[in-house]
Amino acid sequence: MSTIFKYLTPPDDSVFFSRNDATDPRMGDRVLYGEKNFSNDITIGIVGVPVDDGVKRNGGRIGAKGGPEAIRKEFYKRTAFVIGKEKSPSSVPVFDFGDVKAGKTLEETHEILEDVVHTLVSAGVVPIVLGGGHDIAYPNFLGFSKDKKNVGVINIDTHLDYRKPIPKRNSGTSFRQMLDHHMSPLNAMNLVEIGIQSFANSADHYSELIERGATVFSLRDVRADGIAKVLELAYELATSSTDALYMSFDLDAVHSADAPGVSAPLPTGLTPEEFLTAALFAGKRRKTKLIDIVEMNPKYDVDGRTAKLAALAMMYFLTGIANR
Repeated sequence: MSTIFKYLTPPDDSVFFSRNDATDPRMGDRVLYGEKNFSNDITIGIVGVPVDDGVKRNGGRIGAKGGPEAIRKEFYKRTAFVIGKEKSPSSVPVFDFGDVKAGKTLEETHEILEDVVHTLVSAGVVPIVLGGGHDIAYPNFLGFSKDKKNVGVINIDTHLDYRKPIPKRNSGTSFRQMLDHHMSPLNAMNLVEIGIQSFANSADHYSELIERGATVFSLRDVRADGIAKVLELAYELATSSTDALYMSFDLDAVHSADAPGVSAPLPTGLTPEEFLTAALFAGKRRKTKLIDIVEMNPKYDVDGRTAKLAALAMMYFLTGIANR
């Protein structure tokens, strides 16, 4: 386990916020970091991927490489206090492993991320991977699913991200790559996409995904049936005959008034509450072994809205973990 630190740059001390008040501890006071502080009882591992080359290749607006740091700055300001009957995430041991070192190419960076994720998952640690572009979903998937026969994937997103990697992979190709991977442990029947919007996707991509057996719940479906019902159905489909689930959270699934700092915004989308409900849901399900939060672009954020939403998604996920 300790060998992965050579592939990582430790998080900067400055992001670990503290009020220096014993009656008001923040996540900056609770989360451990630095190789010398690592212990084997860690439940959650935070990993950043400050790279947006995949976004650039896909024609999106660059800047997501600053996402991990922006999210951390907001996350470490949060308290672990939960109003209500749910258990606090303060009981969940969290370690911040820092950021994956960038390779000479996007593909090299992906290989490093794949190894890091695989090492963590194999050790029983649930990674929260912070992007960066949505291209990191493919190496996340490879690391998470290695040595597994069958896995499930749920993508919360405005876009299907089912483009062909021609000539190269990018932030819009991950979910096709997962299905097309040689001897893929992901059956199309266990791939579910939620929040997909009209006028933002290719009809051919949609039709092919459906023909292969995947399930797509559009934004309209969420409005008609409610996020709770859609999540339950998605979980049932994604985990049928599987014991391991990966959930990917693209912040552009949320309408741009509340999440302006993304690579590809739209004025329509999920509400922040729906997005956070999905994060809590993911945490509560024992089959969830990995999540990522991607496309946070601080260059276009307004008053830190998007970074704060991402940080809250982490808190809701941790709350779900605490209440498994």
